[in-house]
Amino acid sequence: MTGEDCVLCVRGAALAAAPGWLLRTGCWGVSVHPAVPVPGWVAAQTLRHTEGLADLDAAEAAELGPLLSRLSAAVTRVTGSARVYTYSLGEGCPHTHILLGPPQRDRRGAAFITGLLRRDTALVDEAAAARTADRLAAELADPLAQPLADQRADQLLDEPTSSTP
Repeated sequence: MTGEDCVLCVRGAALAAAPGWLLRTGCWGVSVHPAVPVPGWVAAQTLRHTEGLADLDAAEAAELGPLLSRLSAAVTRVTGSARVYTYSLGEGCPHTHILLGPPQRDRRGAAFITGLLRRDTALVDEAAAARTADRLAAELADPLAQPLADQRADQLLDEPTSSTP
C-alpha cells in the first residue's frame, strides 16, 4: 500500500488543510477517533505512511513514548478517568496509529474494547465527544500542561539533595 491508497494518509492530508488535528508534532498527528465518536477517544498516527511500529524511523520512535504519556495525562485530566486504554491493531487500516481513551459507561476492559471495535452505537455520544475533543485540544495546546511523569520528575529535581561530608 502507498500513502496515496491509504485511508489515514488521505485523512491526515485533509486534517492538515482544515483545523482538524488536536495536536501535531514533527512526526505524529492526533485527532478524534476516526471511526467512532466516543468521548475522550483519540488516534495518534504517523504523518508519513508507515505500516507498523517496526517501520518507524528514529525520530518517530523517539516521539512516541512522550506523546502517549502526554495524551494519557491530558485524557486523564479532561475526562477524570483513572484509566486510559491504548490499542493498535493495524488490521482494518495498515497505517501506524494508536487509539487511546478512557473506558465509558458501565463497560470496562475487554467488554469495552470489543464494543469499540464493533462500533457499538451505545458508546457513541457525538455532542459529548465534540466537547471533550475541544477540551483536549485546549489542554494539549497549554504549554503549562505536562504529563504526570514529567511533573513527578520536576518535583524530584526541585527536592534538595543532601551531600555527605
